[in-house]
Amino acid sequence: MIDQTLRKARWFALPLLCLGLAGCGGSSSAGNSALNVLMFQSTTPPPADQLPKDDDQNQPLVCPEVIISDGGAAIRAQAGQDSSGLRYQISITNVARECTQTGKDTFRLKVGVEGRVLLGMAGSPGNYGATLTTTVMRGTTVLAKRSSRVGATIAVGQGGADFTHVEEGIMVPAGQGDVDIFVSLGGGGPAAPARKRRR
Repeated sequence: MIDQTLRKARWFALPLLCLGLAGCGGSSSAGNSALNVLMFQSTTPPPADQLPKDDDQNQPLVCPEVIISDGGAAIRAQAGQDSSGLRYQISITNVARECTQTGKDTFRLKVGVEGRVLLGMAGSPGNYGATLTTTVMRGTTVLAKRSSRVGATIAVGQGGADFTHVEEGIMVPAGQGDVDIFVSLGGGGPAAPARKRRR
């Protein structure tokens, strides 16, 4: 059973780039559907009443929020100091998660990330990628850390392309304290202390 939410990442495109390129400002509903298909084998996430139940307390398992680390929502490559020298930008646009209870106070975690590669004024068609790091923490203890290569190929005549990535099979053991999930582009981990998640 599943608990899932999508949260928009902050868009870090430079103002002049947004004026010059189509698609600035977030992903489309079609992109959201693609991430849902990867995560849940359906174009829409399951209803909230399908959350897993704790046998002892008859309470739903609270699936941790996905937090985009400060400074980890986007990376850029510059050929100059101003916006005209921007070669490309890779950004996280949506996140999702699924928790499946595997025992008392233990669960298996799946984390989905959707993003977009945009060409700048100094960019050219080709393959563009970055390292995506997924870190699961309880307080200051790292429970799991995974790094994967994400990106997209931009063909001639295109200004950008979307990508999706799903990190599966992360086991979260029982323990005291809240669990937080951080995602970040550029290979780093959490850039700030864990923030309170919305329930």
